[in-house]
Formats: sequence, C-alpha cells, structure tokens
Amino acid sequence: MCVALASALASATIPLTNRAIQAIQDASPTVRPAAPGAGGLGALVQSPTRTQPDTARPETPAERQIRQEEALERLGLVCLAVVGVFALRYAFVRGQTYYLSRAAAKLALELRERLFAKLQRLPVSYFNEKRQGGLQSVLTNDINVYQNAVSLIRDSIDGPAKALFALVWIVLIQWQLALVALLFVPVIAAFVHRNGRKMKEAQGQVQDDLASLASMSQEAIAGARVVKAFAAEERMRSHFGGLLQRGFESQMRAVRRFAELKPMVEFLGATSLAAILFICGFMAQAGTLAIADIVSLTVALDLVNQGMKSLANVNNVYNQVQAAADRIHAEVLDVPDEHLDRPGARTLPQPQGTIEFRDVVFEYPDGTRALNGVSFTIPAGTSLALVGPSGAGKSTIADLLLRFYDPTSGAILYDGVDVRELDLGWYRRLFGVVPQSTFLFAGSIADNLRLGAGEASDEDLRRAAALASADGFIEATPNRYETTLGERGVRLSGGEGQRLAIARALVGNPEVLLLDEATSNLDAVSEKAVTQAIEKAMAGRTTLFIAHRLTTAARADRILVLRRGEVLETGSHDDLVRQNGAYAGMYRAFVSGVLEVDA
Repeated sequence: MCVALASALASATIPLTNRAIQAIQDASPTVRPAAPGAGGLGALVQSPTRTQPDTARPETPAERQIRQEEALERLGLVCLAVVGVFALRYAFVRGQTYYLSRAAAKLALELRERLFAKLQRLPVSYFNEKRQGGLQSVLTNDINVYQNAVSLIRDSIDGPAKALFALVWIVLIQWQLALVALLFVPVIAAFVHRNGRKMKEAQGQVQDDLASLASMSQEAIAGARVVKAFAAEERMRSHFGGLLQRGFESQMRAVRRFAELKPMVEFLGATSLAAILFICGFMAQAGTLAIADIVSLTVALDLVNQGMKSLANVNNVYNQVQAAADRIHAEVLDVPDEHLDRPGARTLPQPQGTIEFRDVVFEYPDGTRALNGVSFTIPAGTSLALVGPSGAGKSTIADLLLRFYDPTSGAILYDGVDVRELDLGWYRRLFGVVPQSTFLFAGSIADNLRLGAGEASDEDLRRAAALASADGFIEATPNRYETTLGERGVRLSGGEGQRLAIARALVGNPEVLLLDEATSNLDAVSEKAVTQAIEKAMAGRTTLFIAHRLTTAARADRILVLRRGEVLETGSHDDLVRQNGAYAGMYRAFVSGVLEVDA
C-alpha cells in the first residue's frame, strides 16, 4: 500500500507541473492566447479564473495587474500542493522502507529456521556426502540473496505504477504521443527477458563458487594443525587463491549482465523521449501543443523511463533469487527426510533393553555390502563387545541400531519389537551414546549435559556427573556447571571431555549404552578414570561396545568377532581364548605387543 501510494503521489507532479507552468506564463507581462484547437491536459486543468486577453484591444494596466496577481496566487497554491504531496510521499516512502526492511529480516529469520529444522530431519548419509562449508553457504550467502531481494516487492509495484500513471497523463495530454511511447515497450521487454535468462545462469555459478570457497576455508581452519604439520601452508594458499579467482570471474560475468541492463533500458527510454520531443516540436509549430503540455510530457516520459528501469531491476533481482532458490531447494529443502515413522508408530510401556539382530544384511546406496546375515542377541542388562579389523562392520551395526539407516533385509528388534514399528524419537532417547571422538558444543557444561534431556534438573546433572566420575573436575571449575566451554570443548583435557560425554549420555537415564571405544585416544591416567566411569555407568544397563582395544572387549559379558561384515565367533573372552580361533590369535598378538590398538 505504501509503495503504490508513493508512486501515485510521484505521478501527481505531472498535473502540478502543468499548472505551475501555466501560472508562470500568466504572471508574465504579456500572454499569448491559447492556440486554436489546443487541448489535452492544458485544457483539462486550466483554471476557470484564467483570463485570455482580447486580441481586438490592448490589455489595460489594471487588467494586467489583476491577471498577474491571480497567476501568482495560483502559483502559490500549486507550490503548497507540491509541498503537501511530497510531505505525504515522505510518510509513505518511510513506511515502505520500514515495512520492507522488517519483511526482509523476517523472511531471512523464518527461512533460516526452516532450513535448520530441515537439516535436523535429514539422514546421517546426507551429511556424509555434503561439505559443511557448502551447507553453511546455503544458510548465509543464498539466504542473503533472498533477504536483499525484498526490494523486488517495492520495484514490482513502483515500476508498473509509475509507468501506468504517467501513461494515463500522456493520453490526457496527447493520446497520439502515448502510442509512440508504447511502441518502445516490446523492445525493452524483449531485451530485459533475454538479459534475465543469462543473469540467472551467471548468478547460479556465483552461488556455487561461494559455496566452494566457504567449504574450503572452513576445512582449512578446522585442519590448521594438520596443514602446519605438513608445511602445506603455501599449497593451501594457492588452492584458496584459485577458488578466489574462479569466484571473482563468475561474479564479473554476473556483474557484466547486471551492468548492461540499466544503461540499455535508459538508452531505449532516451530514444523514446527524443522521438516524442521531436514530434512535439512539429505539434507546437502547428499550434496544437502548449508549452506547459510539453513540460508535462517531459516529466511524464521521465516517470515512464524510471518505471521501465525499475521493472528491469525486478527482472534481474528475480533471476538472482531464482538461482539462489534452486540451490536452497536442491541442497536442502528437496532432500527426503530421514525416516518417516510408520502409521501407528508406538512406544513400549516398560522398555527392558533386549536387542536382537536377526539375519541382518545391509548395503550402502553405492552397492557396497557392509553386513551379510549378521545375527546376535544382547539380553537386557548385559554387555556385548564388537571386535574386528577396520571395515568389519562394527560402526555399521551401531548406525543400524540407532536407525541412522534401516537394514536392506533382516530385522532389528528391541524387546522383541521391530524397531521400524517404534516411534523414532522415543526409541533414540532409550540410548546413551559415547562416541570415540568427543564432540562438545560451545556453551556451558550444563547446556552440554542437557543436550538430549532438556528437562533434566540440576540434581539429574549432578547424579550423571558422579556416575561418570566427572563431578570432581566440574566442581573445581570457577562456575561449576555454568562454566563456559570453548568450541568443541577445547578447554578440557581428553579425559575430562570423555567423562563429560559419558555424563551427557547418562543424564536421561538410558536403557542402553552405546560406547565407541571411549578410551582409545587417552593417556594411561585418563584412561583409568574413564574406564572406572564406564564400569559404573554400565551397571544394570544393556551395553554395546565398539572395541578397538581388546582390554575393553575383555570387560564385556560376550564378544562378537566380525570380519568383512560376517560373524566369525561369539562368546565370552575366556571361551574365545580357549577356542583358539580368530579372537585368540588377535589376543595373543595384543598381549605380546604386536597388536597395540586396532584389533
């Protein structure tokens, strides 16, 4: 509404200009009579008090003084009207600026919120395939294009409104000239359409290059220690410089498209104006067009030209937005969600924690078979360790258990119920997960502990910290549970971070613990503290180890030995050693020091 009214008020300058020119002419000492047949806007807006001198006799000094005083009075009223029009226009332009800026900020806020929520629903496989910097670019660069494009609303209303109102006035002044102006519209429209199509392609490449640049810079910062360890600074700088140059070139292609549009539209508009003014000269010579009408026509044609430039800008911005929209949808919004719960997905009234893999086969989308007919059972309250070389399928079993993927065939059961029949959110909250590489978020210790249990009380946090043997070092920090951690928990030692991760897993009092060798990267002192914490946490819970160290596997009630996605052996540590099979061979190598870490 503000944009439309501001545009209408801008067009009101056309009749006001006409009236002002007429008043100025009437205020001169001599006035030429109106040309025979002159009409248009001059006739429509001519004041009823205007006096045309009688050519049959000279104008007396008294008549001239009256005419001039009336003309100056009309001129004063017109000037006041101009001030009033632009005072109103100020209010509407101010309103459109505020409301469009508010709409832009709100759009960006809601779109980022929608994208972030969508990212939380996407499967783990999606994040395995995407670069973090590319996703960050979608949340920043692509959304910024959207936010900056809210001016599209203003220009898409302002441009047509200005052009339409001005054309109406041109028709009122001289309809023949309006037809001449309209002849140039198809030419401008064709050029704008062709330029817009190329602009979309160029902007799409710009957004892709920005995503590559963001990905590379994020990886270089995260891997700074590795880069320096290999003295690869110059190589990284060269690679980054190449990406910068590629991005610069794509931006220049887009800039060239953008740069050629506005001056071309101005050129075509100027050509239209020149043609009409040239015709006006002949009409004035013939006495069919007054000077005031010529000035009004010039103002009107300028407004038409401004309107066409606004429409050209709308087309350019629209194609930029389309390029950003294509990336936002292709990269995030159109990606299928993780797992949709089956109709009637349910929960169990009293979950116990019995887990069963029944002839499970799993293949990745590329056809790689990770598990081949794996079967085992973990009774509630007992523990199972998965042992085997890299690529044996240990992590795949954990991913399937958490339903990051579903098995290609076979079934995974929880308390005798196929996990695909259970409510996914409820099911995952049954697990406490401690990864091998501890990931802590920037924020307070309490915030990190409440990650999976936002409703947990302070007492729940203290209980979990005590079970994880983390309460000692937490209480020693200046602000205890409100102590702020750096990004990824850099202010903690490895052992402290692992114990905090164990406490986080225990806050929700889970039925099942899933441990991905939480002691493999620790020194002896930290390993002892974390091991004690794990033993306390395991009490009364079903526990699944991914064991890289056989000392960890030996603590489990049963051990499952895997190789190439198949089960080789299963049994307790003592049973497997007595069987003298694959596990016994690994264990002998381990105790002799030949096999130190990775089983």
